[in-house]
Amino acid sequence: MSTPAIEADEVTLEWFVNARTAPDAQLAAFASDCTAEAEALVARHVRDADVPEVIRSRAVLEVGADLFYRRAARNGVVQFGSGVEAASVVRINRDPMTQAYPLLAPYLPMAFA
Repeated sequence: MSTPAIEADEVTLEWFVNARTAPDAQLAAFASDCTAEAEALVARHVRDADVPEVIRSRAVLEVGADLFYRRAARNGVVQFGSGVEAASVVRINRDPMTQAYPLLAPYLPMAFA
């Protein structure tokens, strides 16, 4: 069974974290809330810098995924997969913007202390 192709402009957080196929409609709603929060966080960090839309969208996706997976990681650790061999444990960052900083850095002005 092959996964249907998806266009770059169709990539949503719901698709990225596989929440759109979940039987629980609240999961998709939560993913939508995470997207709104991620957009606000990225916009606050970027401000009026000229960041290409594809980079901004990817940053929102990464931040949103981090926020989404925090739901399953109450103590800061989330497990992906099932079974002993397939399971991988990942520590969730305290700062949800951690994955976005390197993506956005080349487009932001340098800060001086």
